[in-house]
Amino acid sequence: MSSHRFHLSAATVAAVVIAVTGAAPAVSYAADTSAGARALDAPASTRADFDGDGYPDVAIAAPGGTVNGQAGAGYIAVVYGMADGPDGVKRQIISQDRYAIPGTSEAGDGFGGNLTAADLDGDGYTDLIVGTPGEDIGSTPDAGLHTVLWGGVGGLATAANVGQGRSETRAGDFDGDGHLDLATADGMKYGPISREGVAARTGPLADVNVPVNVMESGDVDGDGRTDLVVGTGSADQVGLRLLKGTANGLVAGDLVAAPDTVSAESVALGDIDGDGRQDVVFGRPTAAGGGLVGVVRGTATGLAPRATLIGQDTADVPGTGESGDRFGTDVSVGDVTGDGYADVVAGVPGEDLGELTDAGNFTVLRGSAAGLTGAGSQSFSQDTAGVPGAAENGDRFGTRTAVVGRYVAVGAPAENTGNGSVWVLPGTAAGLTGTGSVTFGPGTLAAPVTGARFGAAFHR
Repeated sequence: MSSHRFHLSAATVAAVVIAVTGAAPAVSYAADTSAGARALDAPASTRADFDGDGYPDVAIAAPGGTVNGQAGAGYIAVVYGMADGPDGVKRQIISQDRYAIPGTSEAGDGFGGNLTAADLDGDGYTDLIVGTPGEDIGSTPDAGLHTVLWGGVGGLATAANVGQGRSETRAGDFDGDGHLDLATADGMKYGPISREGVAARTGPLADVNVPVNVMESGDVDGDGRTDLVVGTGSADQVGLRLLKGTANGLVAGDLVAAPDTVSAESVALGDIDGDGRQDVVFGRPTAAGGGLVGVVRGTATGLAPRATLIGQDTADVPGTGESGDRFGTDVSVGDVTGDGYADVVAGVPGEDLGELTDAGNFTVLRGSAAGLTGAGSQSFSQDTAGVPGAAENGDRFGTRTAVVGRYVAVGAPAENTGNGSVWVLPGTAAGLTGTGSVTFGPGTLAAPVTGARFGAAFHR
């Protein structure tokens, strides 16, 4: 779209500097809190607190951003939470040319292509692992690089490279030794990981060669070790598979609800039914009828053999399932309403609105003791009352989603012909609301604008 209606006054924006400073109290974990417990928090955007002030923060990728004349070098925006949520006022803009980040911004690097939040060093501040999939290493083009930005008082300030690779990362205590590890599709880096980015040891991702397209970490079986749910996408194992944490690291487990998870393109974990066990949530945007979201419930005997599948043709879910809607393109999980049940946010970027093609929206599916149903579902677009902006052709609003405390963040990297933008909507006991929502893009944050694809990823 060509213009935005912002909820930030010019005076407020002018008063904020990009480098966030100021003292903030450290958040300490109790002495008996295990790394395994911290690992459950690590992937959840509701738990990211980079500056330790008690408010959840969100990291946003702009991998197409031009930095110092280098097109597609990429940067990230870290929007710090305040009493009114992460509204874009308190923030950092970080690239490989700032904050002593190792390396140099180069054309096509795509810094920020994937983001993971976790307290790798256990100091009470969330750290951020940033992927740069287009980074050249020596004579190898696009070898990729992972860099950890260490959290602390005032925010993210120091950094170290932790290894090569193009894939996304996830953190967890996969071997149960009390230290957080870092998993990638290419292998495992076992903690403790030093401030110089050196792992205690390295090894393969699992005991078998598993192709990985998507992944999420959490203690699925309740044994205190972190597990990994991966989307395999291989010719003979299409769908989701559980990699179980053991004293020796991850070992291959069963396929997750194999009849239902075929073509899963996104995955998240959360306690949808409030029984204290992690449930597996996944999106199948290419499924017939415009896409599906599924939940495999965790039980006392392990994950259920079948999933509950929900689409826009499910009772009480807004809209109608149509080819190309891509319902479930990106799923995120968190308790938006504060009722003790995790809710599911599902992006629908291919949704047509009236005569507008691919304008996009997103749907909130309410968690409950009965699990995930259509009851209480809500749908939001740029034409929803209170939501800033106006829907237009090709915006693809809802391409990315994240739950940040009681707020939902939504990305539309195609907005403004590829410059991108992000919206933040507040949750209430009655559900999500457009009232009090805000939007901000790279121009609002004094960041590079043209082709930035701002909102192409949120941290997990």
